[in-house]
Amino acid sequence: MLNYLLTTCLFLTVSTGIFAFPFNDQDGKINQKDANGLKQGRWVYFGKDLPAEGIPAEGKVEEGSFKDDRKEGTWIKYHNDGVTPRLKGEYSFGRPKGKYVRIYPNGVIKEQGTFEKNQYHDSLTRNYENGVVEYKANYNGAGKEQGTVKYYHPNGKEAFVYEAANGVPSGKATRYHENGDVKEVIYYNAAGTVEKSQVYEPVHPMITVKDPGASEKKAPPVGDGKVNGGTFKPNDYNKVYNTEGEISQDGDFKNGKLWDGKLYIYDKDGILLKVQIFKLGKYHSDGQL
Repeated sequence: MLNYLLTTCLFLTVSTGIFAFPFNDQDGKINQKDANGLKQGRWVYFGKDLPAEGIPAEGKVEEGSFKDDRKEGTWIKYHNDGVTPRLKGEYSFGRPKGKYVRIYPNGVIKEQGTFEKNQYHDSLTRNYENGVVEYKANYNGAGKEQGTVKYYHPNGKEAFVYEAANGVPSGKATRYHENGDVKEVIYYNAAGTVEKSQVYEPVHPMITVKDPGASEKKAPPVGDGKVNGGTFKPNDYNKVYNTEGEISQDGDFKNGKLWDGKLYIYDKDGILLKVQIFKLGKYHSDGQL
């Protein structure tokens, strides 16, 4: 058991770059409360404790430390097998604060960055399931993209490159085909809107690269969320929020489905993964976060 704990600590430190898990197990005890009924020290939630998570009874759902009933320090959340970590991140006073790493079931790092007050900070990198970088950018203190932003195709070639100032694109931006040829050059004005653009035909033979993380081509149903204004209009503009109060779809709808607009995709922990642009009812491209 001791060797397992030491190996786990080493894995967290070396492979993710975040602090090793603090195994303060209160003299071998876990899941302890103080005299006031507040959770203290190391806690481990198993599938039997949270059956709605769909994890095997003896598999781990999440583990970490509490201080006065609030999450504190490093927490680890697991995939449905109850063994493989899917998220490792820092908490302070019960809220995510600091570095975090999200991991695919195959062990490849999915996303790595810093998150605080529902905002990204500093550098953020996302990878495809094959390990190739999908997105890379820096964020300022206001949680907005700042500087050079790059999206990549699954083969590692650049897909979209632009400059951002406080989350607003500025100047020249370039889209590329999967073979590296320029697809479109866009010029943004000071307000971040397109001033002009030029589309180019590919020069070299085209190649098709499958996105291992691509979602379905059509937008999902609106679901049980709320609509800005209170009434959903199936053939008009809507701004739709999910049950957590986060914006999920924004744009023009036709027959109840997103027709022209944006689809916001979150993970199960409420972290915004990407924004997808839909045109004529189908996925068109990834948009800006």
